[in-house]
Amino acid sequence: MITIIQQILAGLITTGILGWLYMRMIKREKAPQIGIPQAVLPIILGIISEIVGSRAVMFLMMGLGENGSAKFNELPVVARQFLAPFLFAAFPEEFIKLIMVIITLCVFRKKVKNVYEYILIGAAVGIGFSIAEDYSYASELIGVFVRLPMLPGHMAMDMLMGEFLGIAMYNKKNNAGPVAIFNIAAFVAPLIIHTLYDAGTTSNFMVFQGAADQNNLMLTIGIVYALVVVVGFIVYSFRMLIRFKKKGDKFNNMIISEAE
Repeated sequence: MITIIQQILAGLITTGILGWLYMRMIKREKAPQIGIPQAVLPIILGIISEIVGSRAVMFLMMGLGENGSAKFNELPVVARQFLAPFLFAAFPEEFIKLIMVIITLCVFRKKVKNVYEYILIGAAVGIGFSIAEDYSYASELIGVFVRLPMLPGHMAMDMLMGEFLGIAMYNKKNNAGPVAIFNIAAFVAPLIIHTLYDAGTTSNFMVFQGAADQNNLMLTIGIVYALVVVVGFIVYSFRMLIRFKKKGDKFNNMIISEAE
């Protein structure tokens, strides 16, 4: 019962903070602003993406089997540190979130009018994912408060995803520049950021192995990398939010289709 209450509180805290940021972004949109369906659907899809993503990760881990797990554990520590978050977190999660962004764009294909709205869709999917993730992981409420500085992380990564997809479509519609490279970057950029972050936190095998083996050099390197990654991720997330605020007019004016 206590765990359920903590999960609900975690979900409410995440929803409140990220919802407030999202509403501020919507208010900065050039009129006419997006409607409620366009604002809410990607959040719902973001929640679904976390549910599907967590199941996909479990499936991948189970598919590895005992022999596969044994071989994986024989890899060098550094290889495991980056391969594990790539395979069992970043790749499946970012891929599924990308699908949810694309689904939203297909549903509202006649309404999405500029690059800014692409960014809003990416942000909303990231918010939904964060809400579901915090609800799932909030077995200890104190963990939610520890994670608060990292809270906009998924939102910021998926805003970048939306930006690159939007620029790709803008370039295609207006013959203004490359298309394929931005479509590729829409997936690859969040994938890299996500992998690097998890390699310094949940998959920091240099810390785990260093502590177990009493290898002070490995442990120190792992701790330093963790500090760099965590601080860097926090700075990145807030700089992205500030960046999109400053460049809001530019993205609003990158017209993809006229509003109906």
